[in-house]
Amino acid sequence: MRNSTKGIGGWLLVVLLMCILSGISNFILLVQKITNIFTLNVLQGVYLSAFLLLVYCIFIGITIFMILTKKKFAVKSFIIAAIVGTVFLIWYYIVAQLIYNPNVPIISNLIIVIVNISINILVAAYLTKSRRVKNTLK
Repeated sequence: MRNSTKGIGGWLLVVLLMCILSGISNFILLVQKITNIFTLNVLQGVYLSAFLLLVYCIFIGITIFMILTKKKFAVKSFIIAAIVGTVFLIWYYIVAQLIYNPNVPIISNLIIVIVNISINILVAAYLTKSRRVKNTLK
């Protein structure tokens, strides 16, 4: 086995950094939603958003920890985080917009959802098919 395909480097490092940035930005959004719940008279959709964000933050955090400790469970936790994140994206950017702001065009939100789903699919494919991931995560 060559050393160039072992260790946290290459695209695996890019995936790790992407997970860290995603976790930070979604955690900030979670704090904002929780603050809104306690300070404003919010609609029921905010509770669903906060719950989905909490579950996403937990699983993306597990993914980051598992990659850093080189455990194979990182792949499964990323896939769970990607599924929850996709549900949140569809809820937050499409369904909630149609319910609470029906007069606002959602084409830009649809593009955001499609791009994010595409990135999740590419990262999941990398994590399941990459030789580096298979050699690094045990």
